[in-house]
Amino acid sequence: MKTGIIILNYNTADDTVKYVNKIKNYSVLDKIIVVDNLSSENNCMEKLNKLKNDKIHVIRAEKNGGYSYGNNFGMKYLNDLKEEFDYIIISNPDIEVTEEAIKKCVEFLEKNKKAAVCAPKMIDSNQNPVRRSSWKIRKPLIDMINSTRLTEILFWWTVRKGEYSFEDYKKSELKVEAVSGAFFVIKFDVFEKCNFFDENTFLFYEEDILANKIKKLGYEEYSLNNIRFTHYESQTIDKAYSYFKKIKMLQKSKMYYQKEYNNINIFQMAIFKILNLWRKIELIIEVPVRKVLKK
Repeated sequence: MKTGIIILNYNTADDTVKYVNKIKNYSVLDKIIVVDNLSSENNCMEKLNKLKNDKIHVIRAEKNGGYSYGNNFGMKYLNDLKEEFDYIIISNPDIEVTEEAIKKCVEFLEKNKKAAVCAPKMIDSNQNPVRRSSWKIRKPLIDMINSTRLTEILFWWTVRKGEYSFEDYKKSELKVEAVSGAFFVIKFDVFEKCNFFDENTFLFYEEDILANKIKKLGYEEYSLNNIRFTHYESQTIDKAYSYFKKIKMLQKSKMYYQKEYNNINIFQMAIFKILNLWRKIELIIEVPVRKVLKK
């Protein structure tokens, strides 16, 4: 069995260097591919290139095309190496994961033929479980409710139906519909059948789109709740984009996902547009409040 890991870097060279130095001697990893997504950060490539050796490859994308584009760029590079890989890990640089956790993920996929993707349970820097470690594929109704703060409050019980409960996470092996893109292991052949990531989204909804593809192929995804990885609260995204910019990208990806993968009709599309407009109005109040609270 051969396992490769792709780590996407964008203006987080220090985090990436720290992470790679922690995992570079993991025997379970055969190749480490660091993809710089055309960072604007000074001395970024100089820092990353110091990592290079036979096991660690550092490459630079031709453009900043977002999460899907950058990871696909790494996959294409991995394919060009003409080495056969059984498992691929997609990973943010702002995480911590043990070698034992990776081994258990690989072992689980090796034993379970229908399982295509698995991930450890995600925890935050305070060692608390993260609610969005995995979730149910976002259907139109759930996504509509999640579109604004107001609808989330009014229909909070319906929102919870799109998530897994604390009781669910007590199972050591929980079959889920989608796992977080911060860290997961996927069978290479299934990933290839999915044509990797859909590059029509810049950021957000990549997990739901991949989950749709995997489900259509008859494969499954799992959360392995007896093992953990730490995610430092989306530092990668927070450092790169303002809150307003993130919401704008989220709305664009949502509309693409719902049209292309859930085939929403004109009426549903109109509702989404109205809710997205309402969310922008909410942000006029919310963004200044967030800035004050951070001080």
